[in-house]
Amino acid sequence: MRVRERLPISGKIVLRVIDPKTRCIVKAIKTHNLIPIALKELVARMMIDEAGYDIGITYFAVGTSNTTPLITDTKLGNEAARREITKKERTSNIITLSTYFPSTECAYNIKEIGAFGHSTATATKDTGELAGHALLAYDNSSGNYDLSFDYIFTFG
Repeated sequence: MRVRERLPISGKIVLRVIDPKTRCIVKAIKTHNLIPIALKELVARMMIDEAGYDIGITYFAVGTSNTTPLITDTKLGNEAARREITKKERTSNIITLSTYFPSTECAYNIKEIGAFGHSTATATKDTGELAGHALLAYDNSSGNYDLSFDYIFTFG
């Protein structure tokens, strides 16, 4: 008898729009995330301690392209800004990565978001390996609000 086991990875994103004066959340948006092949390869390489694959997901980016994400994507369609992930939590098989963008650094009409990892991921746009990609529309081009993102990955 053959036993088949799978380790599916799913993701979702929660965006919180925050009034910088009152610190109150004025809007919350949730969406599902596409898991690209690059994340599965990143996890596999980390599991065998392959050289250069000892650093996980470290950056979060926003972009302005509304092109549908594909599992073969390696970067955002048009990355506009990125920030280092500021908080990482794990509860059992669920990982939450949080990033905060002050209003001065996210004045864009956001259409897409992504997470990046590996030792090649830096503050420079389009670096690292794409670990998640999703469409999420929020127009903050006026720069009126701070944005907080939670990227939630569930394994299994």
